[in-house]
Amino acid sequence: MVRSSTQHAFIDASPDQVWELVGDPNQHPGWWPDVIEAECADLREGCRYRGVVKGVFRTGTGVTTRFTLAEAQGGTFVEGHFAIEPDSIGSTVFGALAGRRIMSSWLQSSLENLKRAAERSAATAG
Repeated sequence: MVRSSTQHAFIDASPDQVWELVGDPNQHPGWWPDVIEAECADLREGCRYRGVVKGVFRTGTGVTTRFTLAEAQGGTFVEGHFAIEPDSIGSTVFGALAGRRIMSSWLQSSLENLKRAAERSAATAG
């Protein structure tokens, strides 16, 4: 059973400035909660990268993320979507008990941190 969360945020920075943070996994440790390290040598659409995340998640948890960006009122409207489709008995139980709450909390923190980082970057650039 898939557990997911979708949330929205307005960021006072251009879509290009927001995309620099979201679209480059090497930038993720600077704003994405619990991302300790990320490495992407061949950055392109559909590429795979290695990331180290602090916490209960391990390799192969079935966690997926999606950020949709749209220009809006001189800034960027962001829709974030996190989902977990457990791939083991342990992660199925964990997902059933706390998956939606954890996805929602992690997404909220992610959007708040992304907003701070992008707006700080926009202020420095401007």
